[in-house]
Amino acid sequence: MAGVDLYELTVRSGRTTRLSGVTLSVGDGSFVGVVGGSGSGKTSLLRAVAGLDPVHRGSIRLDGRDVTTATPADRDVGMVFQSPALIGHLSARRNVSFPLDVRRLDADDVNRRVDAEMRALHIERLVDREPSTLSMGEQQLVQIARAFVRVPTVLLLDEPFALLDEQLRRRMRAEIAMLQQGYGVTTLMATNDSADVQSLTSMLAVLDRGRLVQWAPTADVRRLPATLSAAAVTGPLSLITMTVVAEQEGFWLVREDPVGGEFVRVRAWSPVLAGYVGRSVVMGVRPEDVSATATGSVPARVERALPLSAGGVQCSVAGAQVTATAAPGTTPAKGDALRLRIDHYVLFDPASDAAITSGGRPRT
Repeated sequence: MAGVDLYELTVRSGRTTRLSGVTLSVGDGSFVGVVGGSGSGKTSLLRAVAGLDPVHRGSIRLDGRDVTTATPADRDVGMVFQSPALIGHLSARRNVSFPLDVRRLDADDVNRRVDAEMRALHIERLVDREPSTLSMGEQQLVQIARAFVRVPTVLLLDEPFALLDEQLRRRMRAEIAMLQQGYGVTTLMATNDSADVQSLTSMLAVLDRGRLVQWAPTADVRRLPATLSAAAVTGPLSLITMTVVAEQEGFWLVREDPVGGEFVRVRAWSPVLAGYVGRSVVMGVRPEDVSATATGSVPARVERALPLSAGGVQCSVAGAQVTATAAPGTTPAKGDALRLRIDHYVLFDPASDAAITSGGRPRT
């Protein structure tokens, strides 16, 4: 397989800059998530690696070979698009075999490889059907089989599950994981789905308006995200708008519910907050970092208990919805008053989406 190295990659479309100076190095066999808000450059990055969009400046190397100006056919890259891009007049089988047919490979070898991929994705029954007779999910499975049958050195997935229902999404995640690990193919996937990120990726490239703002292991991005959008795609997250208030010993994060009259405050120490005094910030907290305990300092009221498998409780904190971890052995009921302890949080600037600082208390 191959590693992917991007250096100062800049891609433009007319007067619009899609990517600006993106530099990263993807290890051989890695599964990388490319995440970011709308217009961040996720699809542009994948299309540049595939050779579908020209590079204005910078370079792309696959397995150490400079392919910046190479044609798509000379890159040995497979790509799966958000909307299935199948050849309408060809059967499912012929669509899957197409990359091998154009190479004029031995017919027996082509048949063997096509049969193997279609069996792996459980779509043998579709061999003779044309794309117009297939569901969206079936078309996507055929597209994935076509991408894998050529055994590419690099696989690019552009939000491949976005148009599918949740049940089919779960199935296809499992299929992709199995095939990617089996072949050891280096994979880049553009997505903003937290389940995709958590179940498939080992590294994340976070883009914001065409710039790379974070490149780190998925677990590290989850704990200390660079942007609010990166935080949102790395797992469940509760958001609370707070106001920064200064005092002699540090800062408080304050929230008052004008309807219910509830008032909460959380101690914060970061000197960065001096520039936010009197302004609103957004606090992001994970369910595992918010626990219902008698020693908690944040008053809350139970909205509903979550299923036992989730092990949590949804609360109202001065009008904001927060998911917390319930105390062991308790069965909170709607309307119950609770005290919450926040062990870790990240603060975001609501204007820029960028992380400001993190805080909380050590786990005991």
